[in-house]
Formats: sequence, structure tokens, C-alpha cells
Amino acid sequence: MYVITGASGRTGRAAAVHLLAAGYRVRAVGRSAKRLAGLAARGAEVWEADPLAPDTLTDAFRGAEGIYAVIQPNYIPDHPDFGAFQDHVAASLTKAVAESGVTRVVGLSSWGARHPRGTGPVVGLHRFEQRLSAVPGVDTLWLRAGYFMENLLDHIDTARAQHRISAPFDPDIPLPFVTTPDVGARAGEELATGTWHGTEVLELQGERDVSMRDAVGVIANAVRADDLTYEQTSIADFHAELRGKGVSVNVADMMAEVGEAVNSRYMRTEQPRTALTSTPTSIERFIEEEFAPRYRAARPD
Repeated sequence: MYVITGASGRTGRAAAVHLLAAGYRVRAVGRSAKRLAGLAARGAEVWEADPLAPDTLTDAFRGAEGIYAVIQPNYIPDHPDFGAFQDHVAASLTKAVAESGVTRVVGLSSWGARHPRGTGPVVGLHRFEQRLSAVPGVDTLWLRAGYFMENLLDHIDTARAQHRISAPFDPDIPLPFVTTPDVGARAGEELATGTWHGTEVLELQGERDVSMRDAVGVIANAVRADDLTYEQTSIADFHAELRGKGVSVNVADMMAEVGEAVNSRYMRTEQPRTALTSTPTSIERFIEEEFAPRYRAARPD
């Protein structure tokens, strides 16, 4: 039996579905049992637990062959100290692992998490790695996922209305675009069949590196918008835009730091691209299956 934390999130749900399809017992853990109903219908055992409640998590973890440990990366836009929130969840998960007797963990992290500073919210994942990896007697595999293709979905309205997609990234910097279902499926696969020992790191880099300029070109072709362009915004303008949307200073600062880290290549993948670090979904497939239908559905008649 495997425990999936953050099971209502994108990677958690994908991990649970992968394991259930392979015939394994799954205990799906999340804040809301209602949001886990789809997994319950597939045969998962549902546990409602707050990620900040280590005693409840400990009970959920008991008897598990392994767990998928996630600090769900859905940022709280107006949080005054998101790093502190990450640390609280990390401490809760770590205590639950230590006290439950679980000896096998796959943890969700991010490219760039080797750095102790300078990578915005990824620094919190660096601290998560350090904290959980210190638990004795636990074999831990950290999946350092690349840049999620799902971030592109946030640009649908602007792409349609203004014929552009803007972000703070240099248009030609190659990014390790990866999908959340691919990350979740790999997490489930590694939990069930992986052979790592001690603490190991595996980067998940997507099907290939793709620049923002090329990604927007794929979008333009898929939605038949020849005038769609990519526009690099300055870090200052990006920060101001976030603040204008009600994002807290703390979170806006973090996200601006990501732009700086990527453009300077301080934040980059380190492991060679191999069959192990690559995942199957191409940018073309994602755009065709996920972006384009939403773009078309939202167009006025």
C-alpha cells in the first residue's frame, strides 16, 4: 500500500492513478475528502488530513510501503511569508515520516533545488530536501521536476485578447518543460519499482528543452494565430504586474527571483539528458491536448 500526499493536486492525482491502474493499494491524502472522490471511485482509500497536522499524517502513513511527499506548489498569492508555510508543511511531513516507520519516500522537488538561496520558492524545496533526507533509516528519492507546461495555461486570456504571451524569461533560454501527469506517473512508478538507496536525486527534464519563443511558436501554430508573439517583460515590470494582481510582496519577490535565476542560468538542470531524466509528453502534444482546446472554448462566438 502506498500513501500519496497532495492527492487532489496534479502530480499527486497522477501518481495515485498510476498505482491504482497497476493494481496497488493506494491511500490518498488531502485536505478535502470531496476533492478526492474521483480517486475513491477508482478504489483508493481516502484520508482527509491537513498537511500542517503531523499526528494525523502519521496515522495516515502507518503501514505504508512508501509515500509520495508533496508540498503542493499552488502558491498562496497573498501569503505574507510563503517560505515559512513551506517550512511548516515540510516539518509536518518529516515528523510523520519519522514517527510512522515509513522507510521509502519519493519527494517532489524542483530543478535548481540544490541551491540554498536565490531561486525564490525553490529555496523552500531545498530546505525540504535537507530536512526530510536527515531522517535516519529512510530511502528518499527526490524528483526535481523541470518547468511545468501547465504554467502556459495561465496565458490563454492574454494570448487571445492581446495576441501575445509575456513572461520574464529570456526568449531563447532552453527550459526543461515537463507535464504534471508525467511527473506524477514517474513518482508512482518509482515508489512501486524503484531501486534507489539512501538519498538520491533524479531530475525530470521533459521530452526536450524548449525556449519560450519556440513554445509560443507551437501555440501559434496549434491555434492558427500567426500574429501571436512572445514578449519578454522586465523583472521590475513582472514584479509590478504581480503586485497589481494582489500578490503579496513576499510571493512577488520570490517569483521575480525565479526569473533572474533562470535568465542568469543560475537555475538550470545538472544531470545529463537520458531516457531516465526525460519524460514522454512533448510540447506539441501538450499544446494540442490541453492549451488549444481551452483557447478555442474561451473564444466568444
